[in-house]
Amino acid sequence: MKKVIMLYTLLLVTVTGCIKENLDDCETILYFDYLGDGTRDIFLQKIEKVDMYIYNENNVCVQKTALDKSELHRQQGTTLTLPSGQYHVVCWGNSLSDTRINEGASPNENLVGAPHYFTKELITTNDSLYFGEKEIIIRNEDYQVDTVPFSSAHIKMLVELEGLDVSDTRTAVSPVSIEMGNLSPTVDFAKSFSKEQISYYPVLNYNSGTQKFGAKFNVLRFNNENEVNLQLYNTQSNEKLYTLQLKDFMKENDITVDGINEVTVGIRIRFNGTAITVKPWDEETIRPGQ
Repeated sequence: MKKVIMLYTLLLVTVTGCIKENLDDCETILYFDYLGDGTRDIFLQKIEKVDMYIYNENNVCVQKTALDKSELHRQQGTTLTLPSGQYHVVCWGNSLSDTRINEGASPNENLVGAPHYFTKELITTNDSLYFGEKEIIIRNEDYQVDTVPFSSAHIKMLVELEGLDVSDTRTAVSPVSIEMGNLSPTVDFAKSFSKEQISYYPVLNYNSGTQKFGAKFNVLRFNNENEVNLQLYNTQSNEKLYTLQLKDFMKENDITVDGINEVTVGIRIRFNGTAITVKPWDEETIRPGQ
């Protein structure tokens, strides 16, 4: 009976603890999760790539990892093999073709934004960007599991132009262009958005089914109290046709972005001769099934 008890004790140590002579066997499993605006994890539905940065107590980056879609579906997270200590984990979800991470000398100097901002070109959109961070303490004598929660760092914008004349539906170039002004161009590794204000120039596409032009694009987050505006221009003459103050539009139509992760601001603009009317655009009613 004594032998059985001793064997059970050895097995328990192997499963729950780490032998001092072999600390490399002790790993920390780091999971990612994103609840959106509910209680169910929707991480894999929304995020297909994670760029992870791990900093030690001296704010030195000790590990940088990029996890692609296949890796995230295999294990919704990663395995860490780091020495005992306190670490700060920073993650960016969906840093794809419309995001660039500019790494500075310290975490506070790291900036994330649209690539064209850094090259001084016209910005059309951002990726649907998500942010995660967590303070973790690693003790090599224990097998550990921890979770990094994610939140949204972007807002989805939808703009539809209705009532425009199109002479040639094959080329379908919009006679009106749009500029979204007073937006933040970058966000840092503390999820602080730059106070600098720049403009986005979204691409308008023609929908032959609805016979309307529309732009679907992402911007970095702003609050309900914002200075963002939408300006319309005559494509040929560059004459300004209309300016919409987004804050006023949101108030009039009970649209809020504060405290909401999966938020969409939709704007439908109707041209009727020289008159322009603006109202909310719910994409689901415009393009059912998409």
